[in-house]
Amino acid sequence: MDVGGGAVKAGTVVLTADGTLTGTVLPGGGGSAMEAAETRIEHQVESDGDALSALCAAVARDQYIGLRSRWPGLPVVWGVSAAAWIDPHSGRSVFSPHLGGWRDRALPQDLSRALSGLTGLPVTPEEPIGHTPGAIPVPSVVNDADAAAWAEARLAPSTDGPDRMVFVAIGTGIGGALVRDGAVDIGEHGMAGEFGHMTMDPSGPPCPCGNTGCWELLVSADALAARAGRTSARATIDDALDGDPACRDAVAGTGRWLGRGLATLAAVLDPGRFVIGGGVAATGELLLAPAREELARHLPGGRRRPLPSVSVATLGNRSGWVGAAGVALERAGWPVRALSTGPGSSSAR
Repeated sequence: MDVGGGAVKAGTVVLTADGTLTGTVLPGGGGSAMEAAETRIEHQVESDGDALSALCAAVARDQYIGLRSRWPGLPVVWGVSAAAWIDPHSGRSVFSPHLGGWRDRALPQDLSRALSGLTGLPVTPEEPIGHTPGAIPVPSVVNDADAAAWAEARLAPSTDGPDRMVFVAIGTGIGGALVRDGAVDIGEHGMAGEFGHMTMDPSGPPCPCGNTGCWELLVSADALAARAGRTSARATIDDALDGDPACRDAVAGTGRWLGRGLATLAAVLDPGRFVIGGGVAATGELLLAPAREELARHLPGGRRRPLPSVSVATLGNRSGWVGAAGVALERAGWPVRALSTGPGSSSAR
């Protein structure tokens, strides 16, 4: 499950006997690819923590019941990625600029209680994995960008030796993560990768994080829509892909600001590649081409050093919930050795 400022996305995946994480569709679905497995519900309850937890529990209930009906004895984990700064030890939400109702909340306990209330099933006490059909597991909670970066690193690892990847997710805000040889570097306190809150314009508008002129105010979905003079980022993206000149100009302007921020990150982190995810990345080369130009223009010593590549996330907007599931499995002691977006297998663990 992936919980963002405007939508909850969820799906089910299965860990096969050989350690491959693959997509599956519950009874009534139309296929078995991860794309078909996804459920998306838009919301406006980001400032109401109880309502947001209840919505997540309702989505999880449908997923959980479907899994149990198909595989009654299969161990189940519940992974949640959230647009919040998450304590890596407790899963508690320390702060969230875009999920005001989930600030300073014990999310694993909140969510498991909410799901228990809907299903009437007891919570598996302090257990990360549910082995019995009569109980539900406490969810594993992780930052959304960290989860997405984990999934992208597993799905498309570098084949050129040591890998330093920076993942940037552009949605309601900007999240990010640094991946070193397949492992997400969460920092000393679990809060690394908050790239969206780099100050790009000290005299700029206020940000929900408490600062002013943050990068995400220039590159987020809302910034894209405002630049195009539209009320919806989704409509702006669709129209840009259909060739609307004003929307294409807005995407290009967003891409230029993206590239300037990437140049700053490259100067500090020296990655081999940038991977861009989130809803805005659906604009593809309309966004990335101007971003690459600005990256090359603003990176110190750009003509004398290798430029990192810039590409769109392979999993698209599914990276968050797929990564949350994978992280939850590994925390429960089930290593994920590979990740596949193809047809799911019924040979589950």
